[in-house]
Amino acid sequence: MTDTNYSLEDLMADPDLVRLCELQRTGDDIFDVINLTENQHSDIIGWMFDPREGHGQGDSILKDFLIALSIKASLENCKLDGRGATSRFFKKWSPSRIRSSSFGSAFYARELGMKASERVDIFVIDPQNKFILIIENKSSLKHEEKQLTEYRDKFIEKSKQHKHLNDYDHVFIALNRDYEEVIDDELPCAKYWIHIGYDWLKISAERAAIDINRGNSSAKLVASYCNRQTDWESDISKECTSLAAILHQKYPGVINELIETSYARLEQEWLQCSDISYAKLYLLQNKSLINLFRETKGMVSVKISILSKIKDLKSSNIEHGRVWINICPTGWEQAEEDDWPVFFNINYSDSSKAKFNIRIIKNTEAFKDKSLIGELIKFDDRFSIFNNSQFRRISIEKNLSLHELINKISSINERMKLLKKND
Repeated sequence: MTDTNYSLEDLMADPDLVRLCELQRTGDDIFDVINLTENQHSDIIGWMFDPREGHGQGDSILKDFLIALSIKASLENCKLDGRGATSRFFKKWSPSRIRSSSFGSAFYARELGMKASERVDIFVIDPQNKFILIIENKSSLKHEEKQLTEYRDKFIEKSKQHKHLNDYDHVFIALNRDYEEVIDDELPCAKYWIHIGYDWLKISAERAAIDINRGNSSAKLVASYCNRQTDWESDISKECTSLAAILHQKYPGVINELIETSYARLEQEWLQCSDISYAKLYLLQNKSLINLFRETKGMVSVKISILSKIKDLKSSNIEHGRVWINICPTGWEQAEEDDWPVFFNINYSDSSKAKFNIRIIKNTEAFKDKSLIGELIKFDDRFSIFNNSQFRRISIEKNLSLHELINKISSINERMKLLKKND
């Protein structure tokens, strides 16, 4: 296996590869090994909500979730019916009350005496504070009006059959990993169900990372799960991604051959070799590393393609993880230590990793000049809603080929440059 300038032996001797291998061993990320089904997503989220489970986070994750919902319910664009159970609950439970209360008696259930066809994915019951969270969770699909209506009706019917549930508050929550902020009128059953995405998990992830540094190894599953569901990454994960990108750029041919070779039935090939193949042996010994190379290859290639085609974008304007890229538009950069006020976010459309989605994200707290928010509204009036949100996400287009993606980024970048110049 040889590259134009480097060979496999050069890669094997590179100190960056040695460090990457060590970091991979300390990662202990079970989600490098398994892909979760929708039911398994719900099981893990339910497990995190239960304060007595072994994650060591107590009721903090449940508090994070309730606070995110309370903030969402307070927004002027939230279309919850003020007479409905969900709206009434969050009028009582403000972020300060949630943060200062205990939810130690809460527990998680999947059935609550209901048929599978009649029940939502997750029930969280708190007998001390007397409420039930009814959560319909989607990790890949969209919520449907008919389904949410039926689930709500069936739960209300079932709860009336149990007298001790009569004085419990009912909170109907539509949780969706692919949730995008829109005017709630466009969401199914928005009068009775509050819709929210997975971004609130970032707070839980950061807390879990602190706990891990304190020696609480039980928080690793929380950090790993949150890492995969949001664009949050632990310091170790960030360094692994960075080192993998460096090695991709330094040894493109060598790593490509390693990745391609690793698709075959290596164990059988290795056994049948008449001579020792150290390359195949290395692949067998470092499966998680090869998976990381395969994951990061796509976004590294996309970054290189963008920089080669869009000449006025600098490398410092682009950051990426395993499955996402963020790009600061030309002219919108700030001081090096400051966050970007606005950026493009690109991620894969599906598991084939051949199609891409692009969004524009506004980070309200990063704007030093608030008048620029008005310029963004001129660009897309969807930025005029959810002004109280720190992050406002606008979907631009989905399922783009790489060529289409680069053309779209180039076009939007030119328009964003003009907005900044006109200010």
